Amino acid sequence: MLHTIKDQGGGEVPTAPWDPAVRYPMLHGFSAAAWQRTSIMSFLTLVGAVVLMVGVAIASNNDGGVKNVALVFYGIFVLAGLTAAVSGAASTYKARREYRHGYTTLQSFSKYGMYYRTLPQLDPHSGVQVRAAGEPKLAQSELTQRWAASRARHPRPDRMSRHDAAEAASTARRINEANLDLVRAKSTRARLVNRFGAAAGNMRADARKYTFVGLLTAGGGGPALIFGLMGVSLGKPVWTLPAIVQGSVVAVLLLIGRRKNALAARLAAEFLGVAIKDVPPWTSIGAPGSPFSQDHGLSSSTAPMKSISRPSD
Repeated sequence: MLHTIKDQGGGEVPTAPWDPAVRYPMLHGFSAAAWQRTSIMSFLTLVGAVVLMVGVAIASNNDGGVKNVALVFYGIFVLAGLTAAVSGAASTYKARREYRHGYTTLQSFSKYGMYYRTLPQLDPHSGVQVRAAGEPKLAQSELTQRWAASRARHPRPDRMSRHDAAEAASTARRINEANLDLVRAKSTRARLVNRFGAAAGNMRADARKYTFVGLLTAGGGGPALIFGLMGVSLGKPVWTLPAIVQGSVVAVLLLIGRRKNALAARLAAEFLGVAIKDVPPWTSIGAPGSPFSQDHGLSSSTAPMKSISRPSD
């Protein structure tokens, strides 16, 4: 199941009184929120280890004793990196399991504040609903107060039996199907297809994915670059290999994205019956009042989506 409607912002403080009365049974094991907390702490440890590694490497000046200290920080760096990766993957896995059973324990699914607005949010320690499905994200101060109130009344959550889990999954599956229809109809891919045709729209959407992954990979290249610089300072140029490999991957991804984007422009020109230089900007699909802000026609793959009623936000 895919993540559905997301939202951003610092959260709201409701004026209506709240009582920790609504409670749900939860899945067994650690919650997605607990795994996410572990992942964040591991990542902060990783960053601290990198800073210390660089500082020790610069101050070492080829001193053997200091080099051994640098290796200790390197061990912490590797351990923290593995822990962050494993706990991050576990958090994503558990978040999707919670989604498939009709609830979430995540207040913020990512550092940008995205979360499952279509689901009720539960306190991971008590199972009490702190935010109903469809309600806005809570401010952290309000969330903390609700956590405290729910845990004072219910020190531990109820756990789902196999029968309860099967029923919850069945209900969540029906809700998910409706959410997916809505998301597909509103997605950038669907709007690109509607404006520029199926071939050009899908090609442009693929190009966006390759470019995004390339930029994301480049943005995460700091540790590999630092590791390579440490290797050079310690007389071990082989340590630059991760940075070289990562740079090569980024270059290939960006090249594929560029080629797909050029092909999408040619296909869009054929669909619209204009010269390539006259193809409107891809960003015009979301610009109100743009000459191309309205659909130019639907492909057979997206025609049924027009019949979906779209509720107001």
